[in-house]
Amino acid sequence: MASTDRFRNTLALTVALAVLGCAATLPTFAALGEDATSVDTDIAKMKGQSRATAVAGYTVKEIALPSGTTVREYVSAEGKVFAVTWNGMSQPDLQQTLGTYFEQYESAAAAPHDGHHHLSINQDNFVLVTGGHMRAWHGKAYVPALVPPGFSVDDLQ
Repeated sequence: MASTDRFRNTLALTVALAVLGCAATLPTFAALGEDATSVDTDIAKMKGQSRATAVAGYTVKEIALPSGTTVREYVSAEGKVFAVTWNGMSQPDLQQTLGTYFEQYESAAAAPHDGHHHLSINQDNFVLVTGGHMRAWHGKAYVPALVPPGFSVDDLQ
């Protein structure tokens, strides 16, 4: 009986360590404010189809998700993701998309605000506007300090 319990405990610990080891080696994903070197990993993780459009001073990486949602990652000439937008059937994984800014989003979403399905954050270092309803979500987020010169945030789609 004791050897069976010891075996189960050892097996459970081995499985837990294997899962933890795999999680520790997962690649990081491109996210708002971070380097764009791993945008392609985002595409694979989201299982989306992608295309890139180069514009003077920045590139737009567009990812069409199987859910029907489109995510656009705006990458500056310096290789930083300065903005992300989304629209479609569902919201993307915002923790992945917003990166280190997700905590600010989470705090704002938890605080009382106007509208059940709309949220607006306007801080010096982070701006986010999102809203919608089932099957029609949209949003945009950007880091004002990273927006390239001459780029208008009104052009975010």
